[in-house]
Amino acid sequence: SELRLAMQQAIEWPLLHAEKFQRLGIKPPRGILMFGPPGCSKTMIAKALATESKLNFLSIKGPELFSMWVGESERAVREVFRKARQVAPSIVFFDEIDAIGGERAEGEGSGSGSGSSVKERVLTQLLTELDGVEALQNVTIVAATNRPDLIDKAL
Repeated sequence: SELRLAMQQAIEWPLLHAEKFQRLGIKPPRGILMFGPPGCSKTMIAKALATESKLNFLSIKGPELFSMWVGESERAVREVFRKARQVAPSIVFFDEIDAIGGERAEGEGSGSGSGSSVKERVLTQLLTELDGVEALQNVTIVAATNRPDLIDKAL
């Protein structure tokens, strides 16, 4: 199907044929965002991708990353990416990405203030992992949401 081919081209091919992409000077996308109303099979599509591609697949529900303990939520994000790098080539699937990647309020964004919320610090950690000093090689991010309008523009 058309969807299957598009998913293979955007996710599988860059991971399975990284050297060809590099040789041709093609910089593949770091990830994709799937969105649609509840029940339209976003999660099922991601699971099918994992099964068919035979790539290492880490599935995370956004709300599961939050902890009541200070610093543990950010550590959980770092751990997801550490595992993904360790088992690369891999796909990290964030279900309900809007729970952790929601748009910040006006004036927020540094994430360094003591008044910053856990949600903001988790988003900052996620952005750091995606664009940080340590390259995210052979790891592709797939995220799903019912509300793309709530996703922070930086993502």
